Order: sequence, then C-alpha cells, then structure tokens
Amino acid sequence: MVSLTFRTRKPFTGRVYVRGLADDDRCSRNFASNVDQNKFSMMIQNGDCTMQRQRVTGSLEGIMFSLTIVVSFHGTFVTRADRAYRCMCFFRNIKRLTSGVDMSSIGTTELMDAVQMPSCTYSIHAGSADGPPAVYGQVGEKIYHVWECDDDTQGFLVHSCFVNDGRGTRYDLLDLDGCAIDPIIQPDVQYDEDLKRAVVETWGYKFSDTSVLNYQCVVELCKKSAGECEGLTPPTCTSNNRIRRSIADNNSR
Repeated sequence: MVSLTFRTRKPFTGRVYVRGLADDDRCSRNFASNVDQNKFSMMIQNGDCTMQRQRVTGSLEGIMFSLTIVVSFHGTFVTRADRAYRCMCFFRNIKRLTSGVDMSSIGTTELMDAVQMPSCTYSIHAGSADGPPAVYGQVGEKIYHVWECDDDTQGFLVHSCFVNDGRGTRYDLLDLDGCAIDPIIQPDVQYDEDLKRAVVETWGYKFSDTSVLNYQCVVELCKKSAGECEGLTPPTCTSNNRIRRSIADNNSR
C-alpha cells in the first residue's frame, strides 16, 4: 500500500485524486468536511488506480511503483492553485527505500532517501497483549491489537486505522493523528516508553451480517535522535477533538 500525507498552511477542504480517476471512489478523497485540519492523507493499494509497477535490475534491484496524484483546492473545478505530483516509490530487495517526487508546474524537485527499513508487525491477540494469536473470537471477549518495530533508533505512530467486512463496508478507528474516533469500539492506543511497541485493548465486535473483520493501519516511523518523534507520538488525544470530528462527520452526511 502507498500512503501519501500532505500538509497545507490552512485547513484543506478540497480533493485529492489520481489523475484521470477523480470519479473513482477507490482513487479519490473529498475533504469538504475537513474544516479544522491542515494535515490530510490518502492510501492506495499497490496496483490499483492505474498504478504502474516496474521491476528494476542491476545495481539497484527492486520494484518501482508510480502514479500521478492531483491535489485540488476546489471541490468541483481544476484551478491554477492545484498541484500534480508524480509519486514514485522504489523498494529495493535489500529493504532499502528510495523515494522521488517530481512536481509539475513549478519545476522538478527530487528527494532521495536510503534507509534500512525496520521490521514492523501488526498482530491481534486473545486474553492479553502477549497471549495467543486471535484468529477466531466471540463478541464481548477481550482482544488486543499489538504493533511492534525492531529498530532501537526509531519510534512510530499508528494512525489512519480502519476495519472492513470484506464486502465494501468500512468503519474508521483511528484518525490521521492516531486518536480514537469512536472510543467505545476502539480506545486510544497506548505506547511503550521506548516507542517500539503499542497496544490497545478492545472488546470483540462484528458487523451485522458477517463475521469477517479485516484491519488496516498506517505505521509512520520517526527518528528519535533527530527529534522527529517529539510532538508526533504518542499523540495527544482529547475529547474536544473527537467532538469536533463528530460534528464535521454529521454535517457531511
């Protein structure tokens, strides 16, 4: 999955979409209700939305994924304020990541970064955070969601989590800042002091007409030595934030 996160000077209430696919719900997002946030994100499954995949051989052996993303500041029309980004993600076979950004309209800027990617896992357990994997469960039973990364130099933030039923029904659990959207279903995530492990305890639940639950989250890494984790993780979550999000959600319906 490719996750793209943007920040603007003012709250963003426009659209983000893959060029040529503005009307495809899988490939576009409308942020009209995003009245108080200047940070927004979009996730695209590998291979979806005309994403190109190319195998690279030679000294830099790996796989290149690429697509063009349009950030539009108007809900209907394309204006001169809009920007198109050619996004490329290069995954090396030795688990080093190189990413490049080619921005249209204002010249070309390339950002190159090569890092050893830590190994991160997301698992669900029964009984306790260290209990057996929870493959099957009952409504009302305690289950534990656990995220772990094995790099001492980096911390992480879990955000943009959702659960779906495998039939197209989706329910958001964590927002872009990593705060619980509906604490009754899933409370805020708790982080260890070294930011290498995060856990949330929940009670088993299900959709009305199916027993299938598919979970998906974004794990955003930060370098501790560079101070990147400060103010990012653990997130500061308050009830006021949830009230504002609830009002915005209701107004958008």
